[in-house]
Amino acid sequence: MAFDSFVLHAVKTDLEKHLVQTPCKVQRVIQPNAVTLLLEFRGQRPGAEALFFSIHPGSSRVHLTSRHYPRPSTPPPFCMLLRKHLSGGRLVSVEQPPLERMLYLHFLATNEQGRESPKTLVAEIMGRHSNLILIDPLVNEKPKILGCLKPVPAALNRYRAILPNHPYDPPPLQDKLHPFALNYEYFRQEVLQQQGTRIEAFFLDHFQGFSPFLAREIASRAGMDMLAASAAPLLWEKLQELMAIYTSAAWQPTLLHGLAGLPEDYFAFKPHQNFTGTLRFFSSMSRLLDEFFEYKERHEAKTGLYRYFHQLVTRQLEKTRRKEKKQQKELAETERAEEYRRLGELLYLNIHAIPPKSRQFEAKNPYEESGGSVLIPLDPGISPSQNAQRYFKKYRKAKQGAKEISRQLKITRQEIKYLDSVLFAMEKADLESLGEIREELEDAGYLPRQQAEPREKKARLQKPLSFLSSQGETILVGRNNRQNDDLSLRLAAKTDYWLHAKNIPGAHVIIRSSNPHEATLVEAALLAAHFSRASRSSKVPIDYTRVKNLRRIPGPRPGMVTYSNFKTLYVTPDEKSMAPLLGRAVRQRPES
Repeated sequence: MAFDSFVLHAVKTDLEKHLVQTPCKVQRVIQPNAVTLLLEFRGQRPGAEALFFSIHPGSSRVHLTSRHYPRPSTPPPFCMLLRKHLSGGRLVSVEQPPLERMLYLHFLATNEQGRESPKTLVAEIMGRHSNLILIDPLVNEKPKILGCLKPVPAALNRYRAILPNHPYDPPPLQDKLHPFALNYEYFRQEVLQQQGTRIEAFFLDHFQGFSPFLAREIASRAGMDMLAASAAPLLWEKLQELMAIYTSAAWQPTLLHGLAGLPEDYFAFKPHQNFTGTLRFFSSMSRLLDEFFEYKERHEAKTGLYRYFHQLVTRQLEKTRRKEKKQQKELAETERAEEYRRLGELLYLNIHAIPPKSRQFEAKNPYEESGGSVLIPLDPGISPSQNAQRYFKKYRKAKQGAKEISRQLKITRQEIKYLDSVLFAMEKADLESLGEIREELEDAGYLPRQQAEPREKKARLQKPLSFLSSQGETILVGRNNRQNDDLSLRLAAKTDYWLHAKNIPGAHVIIRSSNPHEATLVEAALLAAHFSRASRSSKVPIDYTRVKNLRRIPGPRPGMVTYSNFKTLYVTPDEKSMAPLLGRAVRQRPES
């Protein structure tokens, strides 16, 4: 995957068509974060795209976008600079040095004196060296840098500094052959010198503007892997084929979907080389890039959130389980209360017979009919009387603490059950559901609340999953604890039926009927098993009851309920049973 010179040239074609040939002016400049920027234009057709730039090292790019990005309440300095110089300006031309990953966007904007003033926005799309630079193209002088998205002082770059009021120097040229400044004879001599080299490495190492994909493409079109003298004519022909695509802008934007059906790579033209998966074609390079990077960013955001939340909840779960063990031990101690009292009484009965500094004392046990003896452990550092008092103190503490420890142990076990349910919900969560889980963890006190932007609202709760039973009855399934809470305790009617896997983390399932068909009940039980941690098990126990029999467990943790008057079904959510049911999922309408 590479945003190479061919992809950039295809984007240039989009910009010329939609922003240069169609009269329009810069209406807004938005900088969502430190590495992205958008230019919105006035005069485009309704629903037209904005111009998007990113200098992120892993996803640097420029293209048109129809996506919506957040607007910070306080615009960063570079955003303010662009608003000053480009607002109301027209994009008059777009220039790309041949096979370079650079665009010069030439604007005409009205300055403070009311005169049209040329400004150039330079997009350097070069991985970790990417930048966005506003320059003043002075006549007969070197262009002057007005500002940049990423300042680069001379200490970080020996060749050029990228700072305001410095002259602008383009990136240094690579010491490679330029395909457009090459004739066949020179090319043939290079092939002769590099015989035995892999073709991919030959083009990648010796020719300007070539990405690994383009180098592999020539090898694939030539049908060979290794460089040989006899290959020069064919390789020259295939090189000219690629250059013809570039010069004639014969683009066929192509998205590669892998075996799982997810986007994996993209190209400016239909590749000759074989890929595992399916190819999908787009009408413009910008639309392809918009879709591909939306998926990539959502996938990366989901992966990052999942990893962070999983570590957080796992640590908290381990801590709570240690707490449970400690409380179990304390509770076991309270069960010895009567034993402590008897040991204290025995010490007082034999107080004068106990030698000082004894570590133990064997006393006759009057509490046993057999008249046996009991060995009493002692602390040699204190007197026999103090040892007796110590046992009575243990007795009083155990007696008083039993009720409180039992109560705390119940709360701890509820917390373990809740955290386990969060871990399960995360396994099946998409990005929106992870956002809901974040808010859930904030509400429960496991995460500090994020400082939201003034205009930013709390995420709206997603709708539960919806299915139609074979009898036409609606079955709803919660995706996480917040949804479970909302579904079972607010959305469902008291006469609806509620289902859940017995003693297993899983989704709340609601049948929207007071008298569901028996087949619907079985199908709802299958869904409850499928959306639980026992989804790969057989004979999964599913409890069901009316919603009126649910009671929310008090506290900040959502989705935690007790229930009564229930019955239990046993189902096996195998593929044969689930396929027709999952196929009757009701598609959700997007929120307006």
